[in-house]
Amino acid sequence: MFTCNELKNINHTYFNILHRGCYSVTLQSKNTKHYWHILHQQYPAFTSCKIYHKHNQADSFHEQGNAPTLEQAMEKIREHDHYHLYIRPVKKKMSCMSA
Repeated sequence: MFTCNELKNINHTYFNILHRGCYSVTLQSKNTKHYWHILHQQYPAFTSCKIYHKHNQADSFHEQGNAPTLEQAMEKIREHDHYHLYIRPVKKKMSCMSA
């Protein structure tokens, strides 16, 4: 279960919060406009956050990875945004130049 403190620490500047609950959080990145659903999973010996992603509201979510905590899941989202905004366009430009 996500704690009240974890839920309060969601960065409102970076994310639009679409849903915030004890067992799941749905966010939209203000940078890429991508949607993210983070599901808290608790097992007898450990907890995990399953991360789901989609590009547009009408799309279906697909699995994007796991993280031990909500904060680490949001860090993975920020890393994905950085790749999508800065690394991917450079790689695409470089591949067009070599063709």
